[in-house]
Amino acid sequence: MAGLELTAPPSWEEQVKAQIRRRYDRMAAEDTFRPGAAERAVSVGYPQNKLNNLPSGVADTYSGCGYGLAGVDLAGVNLAVDLGCGAGLDTLLLAQDLPEDAKIIAIDLASEMLLRVGEGADLIKGAAISLLASDIECLPLNNNIADLVIANASLNLTIYKEVAFKEIIRILRPGGRLVARDLIRLGELDVELAQDPGAWNTSLGGVMLENELVDAARQAGFDQLDISEHTPFGPVTAVRLEAIKAKENL
Repeated sequence: MAGLELTAPPSWEEQVKAQIRRRYDRMAAEDTFRPGAAERAVSVGYPQNKLNNLPSGVADTYSGCGYGLAGVDLAGVNLAVDLGCGAGLDTLLLAQDLPEDAKIIAIDLASEMLLRVGEGADLIKGAAISLLASDIECLPLNNNIADLVIANASLNLTIYKEVAFKEIIRILRPGGRLVARDLIRLGELDVELAQDPGAWNTSLGGVMLENELVDAARQAGFDQLDISEHTPFGPVTAVRLEAIKAKENL
């Protein structure tokens, strides 16, 4: 038809990310976090006394796969980045433990989630929190700025893990640390899950084998890498991943 301008359909990657964004925007806007979230947070190691110090309702937004801040040395952390921060549970806990002259950048694909983080940040004392709607695979941040990067059940939502790890190592200062809680699979997923087009939306589509996740991190440049605390998590396994950017890796 004359004058009709045709546009290419969204790529597979764009469709997946749009689907993820819609899911989490809706969850935040409609407050449809899983029932019993606060109790699950305590069961996986979140200290009850720390949760009690958060604004009302924040603990009820727990959507991670473990307590990622356990044992993390915060000495010398002036700038931390929370990737896939969700409604801000880990961001706000971290803010309370860092001094007021420190800064946290809370990043999420879903802007409605960031609104929830902002509401909580207005009610606590501690490190300053900046909010940024962004894709982990393309971070609008300068090189070598972060002392600490945390991520809780968000790397599994990225499509290209090596790209995500390259972005993380790029923004970390030499000697900076990544501490993540994430998911791996020990074998093939059930056919129903593997073939489900909505699997990415439920955090399962992007789950890799452990050796694949390690390879992606090493190919990105991490050479000090540790995966521990393997814990059953439905059809997959939750783990703690810790990696350090080499001081000579500028």
